[in-house]
Amino acid sequence: MRRYDDGDEVDMAVVGCGAGGATFAQRLAHAGWRVVCLEAGPFWDPEKDWVSDEWGSHHLYWNEPRVVGGSHPVPLGSNNSGRGVGGSMVHFAGFAPRLHPSDFRTRSLDGVGADWPLEYGELKPFYERLERELPVAGQFWPWGDPHPHPHPPHPVSGNGEVMLAGCAALGIEARVGPVAIANGRFGDRPHCIYRGFCLQGCKVNAKASPLITHVPDAIVHGAEIRPDSMVTRVETDREGRRVTGVRYVRGGRERFQRAAAVAVAGYSIETPRLLLNSANARFPEGLCNDHDLVGRYVMVQGAPQTAGRFAEEIRMYKGPPPEVSSEDFYETDPAKPYRRGFSVQTVSPLPIMWAEHVAAQGHWGADLRRRMADYTHWATLGALCEFLPQADNRVTLADETDRHGLPVARFDHSHCPNDGLLLEAAREVMERILKAAGATELMTVERYAHLVGGCRMGRTPQEGVVDGDLRSFAIPNLFVTDGSVLPTQGSANPALTIMALADRAATRLIARGGA
Repeated sequence: MRRYDDGDEVDMAVVGCGAGGATFAQRLAHAGWRVVCLEAGPFWDPEKDWVSDEWGSHHLYWNEPRVVGGSHPVPLGSNNSGRGVGGSMVHFAGFAPRLHPSDFRTRSLDGVGADWPLEYGELKPFYERLERELPVAGQFWPWGDPHPHPHPPHPVSGNGEVMLAGCAALGIEARVGPVAIANGRFGDRPHCIYRGFCLQGCKVNAKASPLITHVPDAIVHGAEIRPDSMVTRVETDREGRRVTGVRYVRGGRERFQRAAAVAVAGYSIETPRLLLNSANARFPEGLCNDHDLVGRYVMVQGAPQTAGRFAEEIRMYKGPPPEVSSEDFYETDPAKPYRRGFSVQTVSPLPIMWAEHVAAQGHWGADLRRRMADYTHWATLGALCEFLPQADNRVTLADETDRHGLPVARFDHSHCPNDGLLLEAAREVMERILKAAGATELMTVERYAHLVGGCRMGRTPQEGVVDGDLRSFAIPNLFVTDGSVLPTQGSANPALTIMALADRAATRLIARGGA
């Protein structure tokens, strides 16, 4: 791997090596740019660092201190953040759907949320390219912009069979996929062995993540991936007009990497936190925060899970957690009292998470042990509900500091009435599907998933922190290339959209010849 000195002015310093940062860095490296990607966590070796064990995989998560608040506080950690090269995609479930065309125009179409500064059609070719690169496997997708997937669907496990049967009985359309998991060998990656540990890091490397897809290629083309490097501040010139590089801590020493441009890709909590911690004379309330938008409109998806017990063994853990999905409830239904919608997909909690679900229902002691022994008879579905962006769902700086002496992030989150209606509707649909498949007992737990927002795109500086090319309005050589730029979130897992946005931004930047 090529190494740059701190004193070398690289063409682009990328902060964070997850879905957005790694894709952005890889595209620029292909074009001959001098790129350093600084990652706070380690450079993982799946063979040595990952284990087929729920508890033993917690080191994959961002477990640095954070403060949460609001009327519906969101637990931060395992299901919505990552640590190390590859980011949260090293422990995402592998589900890789696209957003719908309507997601880009929710304000115009449904009177809620915000319109994006670009249309679905502008992102479509980047979706298609990344689906081939990851690759994505699944059946023909009839929802949104109907499209095939480059690889055929995987075999369906017991959990998937339950959902397919229940949906068929109710007349609900359901399909297998799309998952970013190789179906058969793909390059030097092996076939999925259906062990069910996607959320703990795929030890066999069948599941795609930047760690094994775009990072190795970025290195081949001259990028440096610099792990264990916690960026603490983005620096600017004296006037605050252009960024000059980033301060970071590595090996206990503070260092400064010079850069002609900077892209921040720390995701929806750490990206706003870094910009707020980078306040200067021109931006006393935080870098690029001249319109009080940095940290605002952070969204999570409501992700309730409903399980049903069956007389026969299901063994839901055998296979990727997401296998079968339906987007029949994704779009706004004028007959319903809520706007926008939700998707439903199979999920397969492993025993520790399953024990948490059971205990949350009030079962304890001998009753909990009995129900844990019954684990193989349960099937579980999960919903992704499109919670609406709200200005007061935001990241600010807390009074507490971390081990580097920096103020930690505080994330306040509350539901709006539409959010609660979506949760109830999703639960009712999942219960109907499981009952139609033959479930004799039901159990629902409320959860959240998939942080996005916090530095959203807009057409003007009054609407967003960055424009449609992910360039900040306030500082022309500062970019944000992660999920914090999404103005709305849809009812889809965001990884593919984050990568597509980073790909598009890099492509347009390269075409312009520089930052």
